[in-house]
Amino acid sequence: MQHYIELSAELRDAELADILTAELSDYPFEGFMQQDDAEGGVRLTACMPLGMWDECRSEVAQLLARYGVAAAERTVEPENWNSRWERESFEPVAVDGDMIIRGEHHAPHPECGIFDIVVAPAMSFGSGHHATTRMMCRAIRSVGTAGRTVLDVGCGTGILSIVAARAGAARVDAIDIDPAAVESCRRSIALSRVEEKVVPIEGTVADAPAGRYDMLLANINRNIIISDMTHYVALLAPGGDMLLSGFLDSDLAMVEECCRRSGIEPASTAHEDRFCMLHCKKR
Repeated sequence: MQHYIELSAELRDAELADILTAELSDYPFEGFMQQDDAEGGVRLTACMPLGMWDECRSEVAQLLARYGVAAAERTVEPENWNSRWERESFEPVAVDGDMIIRGEHHAPHPECGIFDIVVAPAMSFGSGHHATTRMMCRAIRSVGTAGRTVLDVGCGTGILSIVAARAGAARVDAIDIDPAAVESCRRSIALSRVEEKVVPIEGTVADAPAGRYDMLLANINRNIIISDMTHYVALLAPGGDMLLSGFLDSDLAMVEECCRRSGIEPASTAHEDRFCMLHCKKR
């Protein structure tokens, strides 16, 4: 039976919790949970298989030290992390006045029409609680997906795929290397009734057909975006749109430079809680 390391830290606010979640996502943590405390702070918990912890313990400690954060660690029995997170933390998220992201156990919001998005919530990114997810949802609608083919790279819970489908996409391929994420996406698209448009795929960007997509979505992190940019460019049709997020404002210049070197022209940005969303066009 596989055991886990549970890392927990008391933080001053949700902004720092979001930043640390983004930074720690470069390591093999399987989930993150944030809980507010009575003093206005946030308790951040991250879980990783015990066998992987020794390989990255020192790097994680150095990362936390840069932010002046001390974390406690303990070994725990395996459990359904998503069920625990959903039970303790997940609340509906209003992205805009006419878009809400909720779980199936929450009351419907008919006033939001087609953008009453129902998901099988997963921890960390992809629940709508993170600024990067909200910015990507808004950008999908503003850029437009009507009649277009879309690739959602690192789809996670499938929120971006669902929003693209509800906004009129002809087809959305939702790809993720994590089988648990693919299953979460499959459940979410069923709950949101977009199975006829969204196709979950387990794999990497190398498993998607080149040149067929009018829009590519990647809400991952800076390092993966930069390392996989060549694949993204190959997958995107000429004139296509690329929406990128999952990185801090301070990383924007680095991501923009990578895009330009690859033949992708930055068009606009959005910013929220020190995170950035970049919209690019393929030449």
